[in-house]
Amino acid sequence: MMVLISTTWLICILLASVASHAGESAFYKLRRIETLPLAERQAAVDGFLALIPENPFCKLGCDSLAIIYRGPGKDVRIAGDITDWKPTLQLKHVPGTDLWYHLFANAPHEARLDYKFVCDGAWKLDSRNPLTCMSGFGPNSELRLHAYRPPPFVRHKNPTPCHLDTLTVQTPQLGGQRTVVVLTPPGLDDPDRPYLLVHDGLEYLTLADLAKAISWFQTYRSDLTLPICICVPPGRRTEEYATSLQDEFGRFVTDTLMHLIEKRYGERGPWGSMGASYGGEISLYLARRYPEQFDRVAVMSPAVASAQHHGITKLEPSSLKLYVNWGIYDIQRLIPGCESFVRMLEEKGFDHLVEVKPQGHSWGFWRDSLSPALNFLYSTSP
Repeated sequence: MMVLISTTWLICILLASVASHAGESAFYKLRRIETLPLAERQAAVDGFLALIPENPFCKLGCDSLAIIYRGPGKDVRIAGDITDWKPTLQLKHVPGTDLWYHLFANAPHEARLDYKFVCDGAWKLDSRNPLTCMSGFGPNSELRLHAYRPPPFVRHKNPTPCHLDTLTVQTPQLGGQRTVVVLTPPGLDDPDRPYLLVHDGLEYLTLADLAKAISWFQTYRSDLTLPICICVPPGRRTEEYATSLQDEFGRFVTDTLMHLIEKRYGERGPWGSMGASYGGEISLYLARRYPEQFDRVAVMSPAVASAQHHGITKLEPSSLKLYVNWGIYDIQRLIPGCESFVRMLEEKGFDHLVEVKPQGHSWGFWRDSLSPALNFLYSTSP
């Protein structure tokens, strides 16, 4: 049986003013290989790649990059945030060699993108890229451009752990029960500490480092009153968050879950609600349906249904604080709804923060969103 061993690199390269640089640039060398006689090309590829470090991105101030794949195959493509996870971006093969590449121009300097290679239909990680980012479907290779900086809590090595309680909560409105995790910041309890309902809560814990983020803020930021996070998983996610079971899920939250939590941990005033994608939709639903019980929301790459858009419009602007974001490589059909929603917030005078980042619809992006969301919603600074 033949074992396919592929070697891949991602390199950033300057595309402009090649002649002004001393010696041949990496880009020039790469393109020059295609002009050589076929018999000389593979040796040139070997020499070229021997000079390329394994680190998949450079530190130079470049805004263009080449994605390079080395290995046998008939068709090599990229699927990822930049293609809406469709394997539509085809790499160019250099005849006479095992080298494939694709050139990107004008890549945002702060971009962070998930991707995979699709070689003859087989999806695979970039074996020479040490960076990966977990998704709901396992790890993806992660491309970080030179100006991207991960949030500080990602590098936090020995955080003081948060306190985690695992509760089994009956769901009479939906049938069955849910495993709910209650995350309390480390240290002494603050009686002013509010509650934050976290939709897809177990994913925020496992894929977005929520506990680590809370721990870091508790350790290094004295100007925040961090929330107790009530991390709730969905059952039938689409129906509960966005369609036929939205009302039943809302009653579960307000009639069952909130009463149980407040009986056990104390009443602390209005709650916050946070979620991504459809989790953003249910956060907005709760805010407009139960305005007396929710006074702040964080929605990341949200699906904004017209009912939530118009429902929020009718609220008193001073009653609700909102953090909203999306990525320029997000699911494209979501972006017009986000833009329209933010225009309404601005026109009505809601206290809000909106961010548009060069990222995609991913847990890596929503992990990075925790810092600005928590800072905006829970800062005690004027």
